[in-house]
Amino acid sequence: MDPNVVINRLVRLAKLDTTVFDEVRDDANELIPAIVIAVVSALLAGLGAFMFWKAVAAGTPDSAFVNQVILGAIFMAVMYGVAVLVVYVVMAQLFKVQVDLQALVRTMGYAAFPLAFSLLMFIPIVWPVFAIVPLALLLVTMIYAVQSATGAESNQVVIASLIGFAVFVLVLGLISSTSDAAKAPMGAGLFGIISDFNF
Repeated sequence: MDPNVVINRLVRLAKLDTTVFDEVRDDANELIPAIVIAVVSALLAGLGAFMFWKAVAAGTPDSAFVNQVILGAIFMAVMYGVAVLVVYVVMAQLFKVQVDLQALVRTMGYAAFPLAFSLLMFIPIVWPVFAIVPLALLLVTMIYAVQSATGAESNQVVIASLIGFAVFVLVLGLISSTSDAAKAPMGAGLFGIISDFNF
């Protein structure tokens, strides 16, 4: 796959051009780039959480780089993969919609791109914007991705996307509430940061 094509699609997606999902849905060569985009977006979000502790919280917890950047990227990417599978199961089993799993993975991989904006959580004062807004954008892009991959009715798409997103948020939120947010994997640590506005 041509990296310039992938970059062009990401730029278009950043401009909210949702026709990107229709293109990647039908392009079998986009499977690996889509997975890479999801993993790199999680990695950038983890790096943002790490830099948050350095710049905004004025301190770095022990093993923060390993916990939030390396393990966090893996953890968040895996949890996002679980969310994709949940969406697939809801669409196929609950709504009886015929779904091409690879097409769903391709579109949902690109839909993870908003997580990359969490990299900017290190900016003082406005850091909550870059902690919360990327999650809201993630839900929106998930809805568009599922719509493109399945062609299902709008209410089915929204319900499936909400369930997948809820599983993603629930697991990360539970972990952050039962452990020290600074030591939790980035995904959970992000929710710990969001819930603590004392910085």
